[in-house]
Amino acid sequence: MSRIQPLYGGAMSMAIPAGMVDASDFRKVPDHQEVFTNAETDQSIIVEILESVDHQEEKALEYHFSELASTNDAGSSTIRLIEKHQLEDISEAYVLVGEQRVAKFNEGEKSSDAVNSVCIMMALLRVPRHTADILVSLNVPLRIGQASSSSFASKGTEGQMLDVDAAHAEFKAMVATFKINDYSLFA
Repeated sequence: MSRIQPLYGGAMSMAIPAGMVDASDFRKVPDHQEVFTNAETDQSIIVEILESVDHQEEKALEYHFSELASTNDAGSSTIRLIEKHQLEDISEAYVLVGEQRVAKFNEGEKSSDAVNSVCIMMALLRVPRHTADILVSLNVPLRIGQASSSSFASKGTEGQMLDVDAAHAEFKAMVATFKINDYSLFA
């Protein structure tokens, strides 16, 4: 089940899964981002508006994924799939499925048991007339390290893998609902 969520004061909107809550209700979120989390599953959705990067087609999405890996201090980062995606009113759209080995809150510095394997699904929606890249990311824990602060979300699931194909289909359906309602947001 999902609901249509206004983004950036209603200038954009997208369906997000039930159970996701607005992270800005309990922590500071940068103005260029909208962040939603699910405390039970430790999944998160991030929508962010960035300046367009000087890379073409899927290379731009690879660049953004690499930047995320660097920001996350990922121990490893693997792209599994990139595909073109059709959206109304968006000239270029690509979806990536990848995996990163990351720890939250620098926990990996204290213990290698705090490192998590996270499936990252990322959509790049290009808005060239406003030199903007919109990234939509879904972070889904695959394996949670025993010493991770996220271990609460994985009780009883040690060693179990997420059905990545099902999550990928749900992510593409979510991204298909993305709409820009007011382009003055880019002015």
